[in-house]
This record gives sequence, C-alpha cells and structure tokens, in this order.
Amino acid sequence: MSTHAKNDIYVGDYPGQLGFLRQQVGESEPTLGFALWVLLQRAGVRLTWSDTEVLSGQALQFLYSTRPQLVEACNVLAPLDALSRSLGVTWTEISPSSSLRAFDIAREWLEENAIFVARFRQPLLIFGTRPSKFEPVLLGARIEHRLPDLQMTPNECDLHEWRLHLDEINTLLRVSFVEHPDPVWMALLPVVVRRVITNWRHEPLDGVEVGLAAYRALADDLRNPSVDFTAAEPPTWMGPLLYRQIQMKTHLHQFLDRMAPRYGGKPRQVLAKASTNYGQSAASWRAFAQSLGRVYEKREEGKDLRGPDTHVHHWRDLKRRQAAALAVEQAALWEGRAITELAKLLGT
Repeated sequence: MSTHAKNDIYVGDYPGQLGFLRQQVGESEPTLGFALWVLLQRAGVRLTWSDTEVLSGQALQFLYSTRPQLVEACNVLAPLDALSRSLGVTWTEISPSSSLRAFDIAREWLEENAIFVARFRQPLLIFGTRPSKFEPVLLGARIEHRLPDLQMTPNECDLHEWRLHLDEINTLLRVSFVEHPDPVWMALLPVVVRRVITNWRHEPLDGVEVGLAAYRALADDLRNPSVDFTAAEPPTWMGPLLYRQIQMKTHLHQFLDRMAPRYGGKPRQVLAKASTNYGQSAASWRAFAQSLGRVYEKREEGKDLRGPDTHVHHWRDLKRRQAAALAVEQAALWEGRAITELAKLLGT
C-alpha cells in the first residue's frame, strides 16, 4: 500500500502502472480478459495478455446472433473457471448488497494492497481511494475504451455503474491464491487444442451461433439487405463486441507462435502451420475492417456517444457489406485450416 496524499490509499505501483497497461492495449478493444490478466500478473503469474485470453477460453470462441445482447452474456466456457483449472487460481468474489457496502469492501482490500476488478455494468480496475467531505471516491480505470481514468463516488456508481438486481449481480473480484505462477505449458497445450476444436464445432447456445456456424450466419446476414446492423443502441455489432472477437484471432496466433519453439518434429510443424493460418485469419478480418470500420461508443457521465458517423453509412452500404461477407468467409477458411492442423495433435 502506498499513499500519494494525506489519507489517500493506492496499491503500490499505481497509478503509474497505467502507462504500461495502456501501451499493451494499443488500438485493441480490451474487456474482462484484460482485467483478469492485470490481476494475475500482479499476483506473480508469468503470462501475457494473449496467454490469458487463450487460457480463459475467450480467444477460442466466435459467437454471433442477430440479438447482440445474447452474445454479450454468452460464454462457451466461464473465464474464471477456465483460469482456475489451468493455473490453480483461487478467486475471492463478493456480491455487495449495495454500492455503499461495495465501497467499504473496496477500502478494506486497498488497505491490504490488493488491486481488484469491480464487475458492474462494465469491468472497472480499482487501485485507489480518496476520502472527501461528502462521499468517498474510488480511483481506477475503465477497462473498456482503452483504460480511461475513473473517479467514482457511491452516488455516481448508483447512477451509471450499478446493475439492478433484476439484471446481473454486481461483484468485486480479486486473486487470493495461485498454485502455478509458472504455467505448465506442455500440459496446458492439449487442453487448449481440445477447447479450440470443440468450440469450432459447438452447437448453438441459447440462440447464439458458435464457431463455424457463427461465421456462416454473420456472412449471410451481411449479404441480406433486410438485416439492419445500425438499428441497435449502442451500436454493438459495429463496435466493440465484434472487434473484440476479431482481435482474439491475433491473440491465438501469438499464443501458438510462442508455443511452437517449445516442441520439436511434427508438433512444432503443426503448431507453426496453425499459427500461420490464424495469422491469415486475422489478416482477413483486417480486410473486413477496410470495408466496415468500427463505430465506437464512449461513456461520458452516463451517456453513450457514437462516432464516426461515416462508418454507420458504410454498414448500410450493401456493396461494402458484400465485400465484408467475403472477408468473413476467408477468415473462416483460414481458421478452419488451423483447426485441421491442430486436430493432428490429438489424432482427430
């Protein structure tokens, strides 16, 4: 624990560490997986952001539905459970009864020099607290939108961040114990490969298409003029939801590229080919982005702001959508080839 001003409490190395984290994010669309990586890294686990996205299962899935809210709530594999099994992580997760109780727990954890994630309407990385005359202030960063600074009072939390109990429950999450700070990659790789293959062939989940079927459904809808991607508020399919899934192909490419040199003979060749194919899939998605760029959203005092509007018009342009559909099919083709290579490691 460190103090920057009288009565302020900060977790050591913060907020200075934010500069490094923002460099890692770059132009990407970070989500909960990035926050989990930050927690694990501080707990001494030696892995990259890409490793975390792969071991959590997030980088191994591609999901699609005409109802994007279903996709946002869907996971083939629960990230916390997947990381627990892969690394022997024990999490402490608390569901406070109110925002005021959440702030009390937050102060207790910060006094223990524990960084944590508040999983409210969006994941928030919390690393400090500041007392004030009227209400305490939590200090941190929003994970979404590339880690902008966060200062939040209980009242602001209630207005803009706290989920109603009719929706998902709000939680505070921290790492309490890690069994394997040095991941046993030789044992973990077969687990990852099995998950990759399972997700590619997976049946729909509660109306959400998975894997190859999701690729096909997205390409079909892009070619269908009756499907309006611009109607949703916020612009989910035109923004972070899709682009987070796109960047996962790069994470998987990087993971396999790092794994290949650990092996010799046929396994090394298979991993190298699979990595190359995922790299080509990522390149196809970049071609997609040239036709249909992202329409982002920002949260400012509880309001969603859209832009740039030019890209909204692109998503209504059938010619651009047809070119994008072709890029989606090319991305699926390359990913399918990667799956074929990886299956050789399991003899399937």
